[in-house]
Amino acid sequence: MVPGSLLLPIGCLIVGWTSEAHTHWIAVDIGMALVGTGIILSFQCIQTYILECFQLHAASAIAAVAFLRSLASFGFPLFAPAMYDALGFGNGNTVLAVAANVLGCPAPWIFWYYGERIRNSSRHAH
Repeated sequence: MVPGSLLLPIGCLIVGWTSEAHTHWIAVDIGMALVGTGIILSFQCIQTYILECFQLHAASAIAAVAFLRSLASFGFPLFAPAMYDALGFGNGNTVLAVAANVLGCPAPWIFWYYGERIRNSSRHAH
C-alpha cells in the first residue's frame, strides 16, 4: 500500500502540470499510468485487508467499501468541472494530490501501527 499511496499523488501532479503546460502526450500518459498503478495497488491492499479482517462477514464489508467508493465516484463529477474551471488543470490536480497525500499516505502507517487495535475494537473482525 505504501508504493500506491506515493504513486497516486505523484501521478496527479504529473498529469495536471503536463496538461497545463501542453507538453507531449506521453508525459500525460506516464502520469496517468502512475495514477492508475497507485489506485490499483491501494485498492487491492484495502480489499485484502478487509477480507482478512472480516472473514465471516467479508461480503458485507466489501459491499460497504464499494458503496463508499461509489459515493466518491458520484460526488467527484459534481465539483470537478467547477474546480478545473476556477483553478486550471495544474492547480486542480495539485489539490487532488494534496488530498491524496493527507488521506492516503498516513493510512498504511496507521494500519501498520494501530491495525491490531482497530481490529480488536470490532466484534466482527478476527
